[in-house]
Amino acid sequence: MPDKKVYVDSIGIVTVHDGPSLPPGEIIAPAVGFDRADKHFHNNYQDSEAFLKAGGRRGLQYVPLTDGTYFINRWFATIESIPKTIVPIGYVGVVVSYYGRSGHDLSGNAFRHGERVSEGERGGQEKPLGPGKYAFNTYAGNIVLVPTTNFVLHWVTGRTESHRYDESLRSIDLVTRDAYEPTLPLSVVVHIDYQKAPSVIQRFGDVKKLITQTLDPMLSAYFRDVAHKRTMLELLHERDSIQKESSDELGRKFHNFDIECVDVLIGKPDTQAAGGKIETLLEQLRLRQLSLEQVETYSKQVAAAEKFRVFNEAQAMAQMQTELTNSLVRVRITENEAEAQLAKARKQAEQVIVTAEAESRSRILAGRGQGAQILQTGLSEASVLTRKIQSYSDPRLYALGLVAEQLSRASQPLVPERVFIAGSGGNGHGGDGSSVTDGVAGAGSGILGLLLNLLVAEKSGFALAENGNGGDGLPLEFTDEMSRQVMAAMKETLASNGSNPGLQDTSRDAKPEIPLTEEPVAIESV
Repeated sequence: MPDKKVYVDSIGIVTVHDGPSLPPGEIIAPAVGFDRADKHFHNNYQDSEAFLKAGGRRGLQYVPLTDGTYFINRWFATIESIPKTIVPIGYVGVVVSYYGRSGHDLSGNAFRHGERVSEGERGGQEKPLGPGKYAFNTYAGNIVLVPTTNFVLHWVTGRTESHRYDESLRSIDLVTRDAYEPTLPLSVVVHIDYQKAPSVIQRFGDVKKLITQTLDPMLSAYFRDVAHKRTMLELLHERDSIQKESSDELGRKFHNFDIECVDVLIGKPDTQAAGGKIETLLEQLRLRQLSLEQVETYSKQVAAAEKFRVFNEAQAMAQMQTELTNSLVRVRITENEAEAQLAKARKQAEQVIVTAEAESRSRILAGRGQGAQILQTGLSEASVLTRKIQSYSDPRLYALGLVAEQLSRASQPLVPERVFIAGSGGNGHGGDGSSVTDGVAGAGSGILGLLLNLLVAEKSGFALAENGNGGDGLPLEFTDEMSRQVMAAMKETLASNGSNPGLQDTSRDAKPEIPLTEEPVAIESV
């Protein structure tokens, strides 16, 4: 038919005009003769005789025609093209069947909102249709789309989502405890489980009725109760806690209706009239917060100024770091030089002390050595002199020899070359009346006479020294005794110095005392 409108992606609803009528209470003719093995297979209404023999009924047929070309007697049946039913992604289709026998209720006795039946039975079916395209006879039933993704409902005046479920919702009118009358905009995120979609449809008929007849009055009453318990400032300041409490409470309430409350989002309370009391209160809050922010800003500026001062000091110190380092180095150099000079002075003092001690000890030892040398020399000379005196048998002979030796070296003659006798003539008398003979005799009794007497006595064998002067052995014994005592004193001194080296003799001219014999020996002078 050229003038007939053809739908693309459609199905054909068949109305048969021949055959027995439907029984009372039926609106759709049942499917017959569609099995190829059946002898009355009518091949999609193209064989009218087979359809009637199979028990086909007059009226709307349950089974539609899908895409294709069919040769159907128009006097036998007419075809109505309708679009195929599409269940989009994010939705499920809850089937409400107008055809079939009365089914058994699968919802249970606790569910009092209707019956859910199996597929092929009349009523709301238990199992929904998933996303897809279906050749569904809309005369035999209805498919109600239920969103299964999270969708947002706005209780905001003048705002709606594309699903149009919230087109009749408005901001909620509140009255606070301090008599403010704000309007509260809010949004609620809702989710419907796809397996519970038939239950939701049984309860409310469709999603929009669920929102307008249940969710809207329930949320409005809940938030009005919340506003009555709080002041306007508390409603503003406690928004986060109110959001959390409402999400938990509404979640429990929504669960009773087989839906889920994912989240509750509360907007800013506002007034319909511009410049109302709420705006004045908000302005005061803004000024208060501005003052707090200014205080915080000033404190930060003070801290920044302090940091800037510290930065300037650090920068100045960095610029003067070279001079500071040089001065510190000079201080350390001066300290090191002072310590070096102090150490040097200490070492010099120790050196002087050690040198003085060594020099003092050296002088003491040298003095002792010189004294011992002089003593030994004197003892040796005394011993030699004693031996010499002993060799003369008489000390007077030795003394006479020394005198003679000294006289022999004298420049003055012992005997005058000329003798002048005054006061006497050639008769040989002296001036005093004495004769010359007396003068010779007087001369013989002097020193020369003594020498002559000693010489004569020695030659004649007389012992002239035995007149009580100590005998021949006394000078030798005296010399030996003095040598022994001197050696003993020197050994004691050396031993005491060895045991006490710190003891020093401060007398450079000190000499060991030489003990004498108990009986001093007197040497008779010549």
